[in-house]
Parts: sequence; structure tokens; C-alpha cells
Amino acid sequence: MFKDKNPPKAITRPQDLPGWKAPAPGVGDQVERIAQPVAKVIDKVLGTNVQQCGGCKRRRDYLNKKFSKRDS
Repeated sequence: MFKDKNPPKAITRPQDLPGWKAPAPGVGDQVERIAQPVAKVIDKVLGTNVQQCGGCKRRRDYLNKKFSKRDS
């Protein structure tokens, strides 16, 4: 049977698509970069689970929607 010597690679991630551009980080993403390490320290010191509470995701989504890069 026919065998191709150079079979195409399977596309498994959006980054592998030709012409893909990474989304610009919004204000919420920038705040999250600061808040997550702080939450990690709080969790380690106090034995809590602040990092996984869901509030950070809601805040990130709200700030990204409210202050999107496209508006500026």
C-alpha cells in the first residue's frame, strides 16, 4: 500500500495552527500574575485554600471584560 515518507503532523494545540496569535493579556490577567503568588503564600502559611476559591477567576474575567485592550 502507499506509504508517505513525510506524513503531516497532527494538530493538537491552537498554537500549532498556522497564523495563530496569542491573545493579548488583559488587566485581569496582569492582576492575576500578582495575586496568585500572594494567594499561594497565604495558603502555605495559614493552611487555607484561597488560591482555588474561584474569586480570582471571577475577578480576572470581570477586569478583562471591563478593561479590555481593544477599548484603549
